Parts: sequence; structure tokens; C-alpha cells
Amino acid sequence: MKKKKGISLVLIVLIVVGIIILGGKLLNRKDGKNKLANLYEELNASQTYLFEMEQSDKNKTIMAQKGDQTIIDEYSNDNHTTTIVKNNNTYFILHNREEYYFYEQNNVEQNILIDGIGDVVQKDFITGTDKVKGKKYDYEEYNGSTMFMISNTVETNEEDIKTRFYFDKEDNLVYIQTIKGAKQELLKVNIQKEVDDSIFEIPSNYAEN
Repeated sequence: MKKKKGISLVLIVLIVVGIIILGGKLLNRKDGKNKLANLYEELNASQTYLFEMEQSDKNKTIMAQKGDQTIIDEYSNDNHTTTIVKNNNTYFILHNREEYYFYEQNNVEQNILIDGIGDVVQKDFITGTDKVKGKKYDYEEYNGSTMFMISNTVETNEEDIKTRFYFDKEDNLVYIQTIKGAKQELLKVNIQKEVDDSIFEIPSNYAEN
């Protein structure tokens, strides 16, 4: 009889410890104290940032915002296109052809990055430490998001996707890794908190189509 009570007591202690740990994690999420949530709050509050994601010199995306101005700058192999939203209008620039298209009224989501990160931080996540290019980083891994996939396809099931956000010792986001089964995509991240107005300008020698 005493033996059974001893086992029950151990089980109760384990359950209580588990609840405390889980409760701590949930509280941490609600308070926005995980690293990605902190980044989201910072970007959302300032509405001014330059967010660069680079797979290679020829494959990268730069998203920047300053107030009501937004730019999405995409490099894909030898193609370079830019979408600019300002004054509630949209400009689509084809740099290879040195021309652009003008669309009256905004048809692009200006807060695409902030809203995308906001959706991610609502999902379940785990934390850990891993090496990227020989250096250790803390990471937060979230389930079910295609926001940062490069080879995104219509057939992709979000439930099969895991996204790791790697942070340095100063809690700066430095890498994003998307994992789908055995396939992995790694992006180097650079975030700047100041944005020059000149990046929202169309080159003067480009022709309107």
C-alpha cells in the first residue's frame, strides 16, 4: 500500500511540474516575451524598417516600409523587379527593361511583412539551439507557415512546414530556415531600423508603360 502511495506521489509531482513548465511557456507567449514576438512588436510600433532576406547574391528579397510607403524589391537570378506603394498607388518596376507600370489605388498589402510575422507568432513553437554555418544560435521553430518559403507552390500544405528563426546573443534575427520534410531553405537576414526616402523613388530614366 505504501509503495502505491509513493508512486502516486511521484506522478502528482511530475504532473504539477509539467503544468508549471507549460504554464510558463504559455504565459511567455501571451506576454510577447519570445524573441520573434518582440521583433513583431518593435516593427509594428515603428512602421519603419528595411528587412533583407538573402539566399544568395542573385536570390534575395528586400522589404522596407516607412510610414505609408512600402517597397518589395526582388532579385531572382538575372531578374530584378520592384513593387512600390506610396500615396495609395502602386508602381511595378521591371529593372531589366528600365520601365514601370502604374496602378491607381493600392492593390498591394502595405503591411505584408508585419502582418506575416504577426500571423506566425500566433502559432505553436518550440525553442532550441543549433549551428548555422559553424556558429551556434538560439532558435524559435514555428509550425504551419509558408510566409518565408522561396520555392512556394500552390500545392504546399502549411501543416508540413516548419520555420526556424535564428537569433544572435543580442536577440537580433540573423537567419530564417524553412523546413519541409528533408528539404531545407536558409535565408540570411539583415534588418535596418532607418530607411532613406530615396529607395521609394523610381529611377528618372525609366519609362512608364
